[in-house]
Amino acid sequence: MSARDQVLATLNSGSREMFLVALGHRLGISARDVFTGDGDGDGDGERELREAQACNEMMIAIWSHLWATKEPREGGYPDPDFLSALLRKADAGDARSHLRNAIESALRAVRDAGGNEPSSGRP
Repeated sequence: MSARDQVLATLNSGSREMFLVALGHRLGISARDVFTGDGDGDGDGERELREAQACNEMMIAIWSHLWATKEPREGGYPDPDFLSALLRKADAGDARSHLRNAIESALRAVRDAGGNEPSSGRP
């Protein structure tokens, strides 16, 4: 199963909230690592700033998506468009590696918790 398929399956499961929280958390850690120099950056401040900004933009999209899950309102993306939106934001700041790591970590957190059971649907 592709990463996209795994993300969609998770968003349509009872593990949706856990996945989104873990994804946002991991991107927050990535942004902090960029700012503090704890990542594998080469000291190119301009590039690192773009990466951190991209992580921030992705986190805003994730929190909006989570909020739309919790309260019926405008906001968030349709699930099939969510990953594409995150990829566009990542590519704008050359931060695709941060997104890939965050997705892998969030999927692992869901899997380790025994998640991905089908949901009765989005609230």
